[in-house]
Amino acid sequence: MSTAFEKIGTDRQLQDHWIRRLIAGVIDYVIIWIIAWMILVLAQLQALLLGPVPFFIGPSELFHGVIFFLYASFFEFRFEATIGKQIANLKVMTTQGKMASLDRTLIRSISKIHWVLWLTDTLLGMATLGDPHQKYSDRFAGTTVAYIKPVGQRIIEGPPHPFLPHPPPLPPG
Repeated sequence: MSTAFEKIGTDRQLQDHWIRRLIAGVIDYVIIWIIAWMILVLAQLQALLLGPVPFFIGPSELFHGVIFFLYASFFEFRFEATIGKQIANLKVMTTQGKMASLDRTLIRSISKIHWVLWLTDTLLGMATLGDPHQKYSDRFAGTTVAYIKPVGQRIIEGPPHPFLPHPPPLPPG
């Protein structure tokens, strides 16, 4: 077994996988930034109209990260993907190909509390031996992210993913 960094230079499927995850992450980050900003504006509006907010809400990275963590955990548990992953045709599942439970999505999303943890989690997953499609926290959670081919779209597929069950081949045509 090798690392993602060893394979990514020559494996087009792996390149596509990580590009899709990057795009999904940026989309989700923007969504969460907008949500955090709206909460902050509403809290400040409430403070102007009704008095001080009973708890601290500020534009801190931790506030943003907590919202991101909760968003990712809930959407990956309930819908198997965040909005960004849905747009990128990605799906979170267990390494056995089943829907991830809430505890698994909480474990895999904990690094989203802060962007440095998220980046470290991703780089450690890519730099260590194991499934090159996983972040480091995915290994603890027993989860992975898989590409879901849209119906009717023809793509050139690489070798099958070694840890996921493979669907039967489609008939020609």
